[in-house]
Order: sequence, then C-alpha cells, then structure tokens
Amino acid sequence: MDLTREEQAILDGESGEGAQKAMELVVALGKIYKAEGLVDITSAHLSGASYKTIGDGGLLYLEDMVKGGAKVKVPSTLNPIGMDRTRWAEMHISEDFAKKQLRIVELYGSMGIKTTCSCTPYTGGNVPK
Repeated sequence: MDLTREEQAILDGESGEGAQKAMELVVALGKIYKAEGLVDITSAHLSGASYKTIGDGGLLYLEDMVKGGAKVKVPSTLNPIGMDRTRWAEMHISEDFAKKQLRIVELYGSMGIKTTCSCTPYTGGNVPK
C-alpha cells in the first residue's frame, strides 16, 4: 500500500501514539482490501459507538487512543449508541452498562467527535462533499 510521506510519518509515530494506532488500523484494513493508497476526506462518521457491539475490548481501545492523544482531523459525527443517554434507567438498562456506554461517548467527544449519536449525520450538517 502506497503512503504519502505524511501518512508514513503518522504510521511511524511522529504524530503521537494515538494517531499511530489509528493509522495502523487503517493501513491493516487497506491491505486486507488491497487498497493502493488512502484518499483524502472532508468529514467522517464513526460507528462502533454502542457498548453492546464493542464491549470492554473496544472501551479499552478507546481509552488507549485518548491516552495516546488521538484527535480527529476532519469534522466527525458519531453513530447511535446502545441506549437513550438520559432515560436509560426507565428502559431497564443496567447501571454498569450505562456507565460504560456514557464513558464511550465521553471518550469519542474528547477526541473531537461530535457526539450526535445519530445514523443520519447529514441532518446535523455532516454532509459528504
């Protein structure tokens, strides 16, 4: 997979551990799909927001990303989560699940991601160009 000098520098850790981990993941996926290289983007929408789908492993990964200084470089929004953020108790969601879910949202927010928790990012202004 061909990387630009800037992309290679990120992969080599020159932009911090969080950016390096993100680039390692992107490059690994690119190799799996036999991508020739990366493409520039102007916005992003992230999935993997529900504790039910990412579990403790995903939560730990996000903690590591934040500790490594990971920040988004383009306007980014977040997919739906595994519960209502304010009425989770009324919906019989356990306190343990809710705490972990809210921590996931907090971690994404600390990386600069707009925590819209919506599957329609374009309604909040995140429109592909």
